[in-house]
Amino acid sequence: MKVAEQKIPSTKGDLATTIHYPDAEASKLAILCPGYLDTKDYQHLLKLAEMLCDKGYVVVRFDPSGTWESGGDISDYTITQYLADIKSVVDSMLTQKHYEKILLGGHSRGGQMPLLYAARDPRITLVLGIMPSHGPITGERREKWEQAGVSASSRDLPADRSQKREFRVPFTHVLDRDKYDAVSDVKNIHAPIVFVAGALDDLVPPEEVKEIFDSANEPKKFLVLENIGHDYRLNDDEVALVNARIMEALNQYL
Repeated sequence: MKVAEQKIPSTKGDLATTIHYPDAEASKLAILCPGYLDTKDYQHLLKLAEMLCDKGYVVVRFDPSGTWESGGDISDYTITQYLADIKSVVDSMLTQKHYEKILLGGHSRGGQMPLLYAARDPRITLVLGIMPSHGPITGERREKWEQAGVSASSRDLPADRSQKREFRVPFTHVLDRDKYDAVSDVKNIHAPIVFVAGALDDLVPPEEVKEIFDSANEPKKFLVLENIGHDYRLNDDEVALVNARIMEALNQYL
């Protein structure tokens, strides 16, 4: 396996990407999307990329515009721009060579994005939604965000969890998110979809993932992982377990 850092142009500047290349010539591409304000370098995506690469995929991990090492401002961090970023990655990789299969997957917000994007781009041949969020931001969280104008969130650095990076996301993010709903959009996807839920997930409970699953077309799979919560990435043993189960579920489509 060869791993390379590469900048891919997008509409808000260059996207920071890490690309895994298998030893043999590959005809399959996978793109992995990080969750809300997460980085491509968190262990759950890195290890999943390595497993997919072992299956013969060229795998791209990237940071969306306005976050981490990618170009743009935090005001560019919207679902609309995230969709544009995915398109930039797909288009860039396809200019390099033709891929017979394109898997698009991710976790949390990054699990929602493949569903929204695949509904708009039939080039995607396999979709993976790990604990995908959906629907608008409502209630007290929305009210506080609107009053303050921004929402401050911190994320641990992938190389040192004791260190944090703060992001101040403007309320325009919420208004943009109002435009999208995976429950509706998933009906436009005709590629296989694998949905993954954690039984202990209190941020995106299994019943919310099941709601999207119920609206999806066949072929589809719904996997509920016992004793797994939303932030399984913080536990290396859980990362290994979740990714092994994901690979089992994907296996017939790979």
